[in-house]
Amino acid sequence: MITTDTNTRAQTVSDANSSTYDYLLTHYGPLLTLKQLARVLHTTPSGLRVAMARHRDGMANGLCSARRQFGRRAYFEARRVADLIDDDGAHDARRVHECAPLSAHSARSLNR
Repeated sequence: MITTDTNTRAQTVSDANSSTYDYLLTHYGPLLTLKQLARVLHTTPSGLRVAMARHRDGMANGLCSARRQFGRRAYFEARRVADLIDDDGAHDARRVHECAPLSAHSARSLNR
């Protein structure tokens, strides 16, 4: 009986993850821009930049690990963002070093 409860709970969590991921995939595609991510998280792009630069919470660290750099543009993987949303931003704090430093262009926009 315990096995059934565990399987049901795991299935419920995976269903929630897939529905969040499906939503992001349907509305934004496999990669989200900073503006799109800010819209999903109900914040501003500059607020996200500051949070990721300061490494103050698990959500910011998780977003750093979901970030992919293509030239000067930063995109965020929809799968990892969905996992962060479903896990309420839980992320391993030991992986802070994974977030790449801000480029000179991004640092100038933060100082304005």
